[in-house]
Amino acid sequence: MARGEWTAEPHSWVLGASGYTGRALVMELAGRAAGTGATVTAHLRPGRPANAELRERFEAAGASVIECPLLEAGPAPLTAAFHERPPTHLFLVHGTTRRRARDEGIAGDPYVEVDLGLTRLALAAAAAVEPAPRVVYLSSQGTGAGARGAYLRARHACEEAVRGSGLPFTIARAPLITGTDRPEPRALELAGGAVLRTLTGALRVAGARAKAARFAPLDAAELAFGLAHAGFNYTTLSRVLEAEELRREGPLERMAPIPATRRDDPRH
Repeated sequence: MARGEWTAEPHSWVLGASGYTGRALVMELAGRAAGTGATVTAHLRPGRPANAELRERFEAAGASVIECPLLEAGPAPLTAAFHERPPTHLFLVHGTTRRRARDEGIAGDPYVEVDLGLTRLALAAAAAVEPAPRVVYLSSQGTGAGARGAYLRARHACEEAVRGSGLPFTIARAPLITGTDRPEPRALELAGGAVLRTLTGALRVAGARAKAARFAPLDAAELAFGLAHAGFNYTTLSRVLEAEELRREGPLERMAPIPATRRDDPRH
């Protein structure tokens, strides 16, 4: 699953495993874990229509699946699940949309209620694990103290919660995440992705490769690769990664193999 030597068998948890990025990340982690002694657990919310198909897919790839309630039950069920299967790495790739939240009857700002609420709940549950797991949080490009819009403001609050948790962490700010393999159709997103690819392609031709790497869209498979790659590297601890570091051809992938050192532990 990672370069160098391991002092313990890593166990990765994925919260948000039913989403576009989450599905790809479970498969990426399971593929890396095969034959190494590492394990992967995918969390699914109980009662979701796609759970049976996802369980079959994930388990066929070698991952375990657990279903337990989250926001409606508080941190206790997730804390118990973490104690039963202690994570060394916790990947937080959950999120919602206004439409999905409306369909689920969620009142108030869905990004605060779901995105931030689940982040805080997961961090509280993770803080009860010993040794503490490393958190890899999927954030968004454009997030920061001066972020505009409810979505980016909530993502900023999530980042602050991760930083203030006392847990080892990596924050990954992804650009537009889109692809024709997304389970639910998003015509505007696909159109925006096509425009961005055209513009960033022109930037590459003009020699502005760094700027192109910062803003070009990512599909779920490449983002999953970047998250997994960054999550098992000690050079990314306590750092915010921008899009160019999450790509297959990014600086982390070009880095020479890093042997285990006294700074390494089971989290990285």
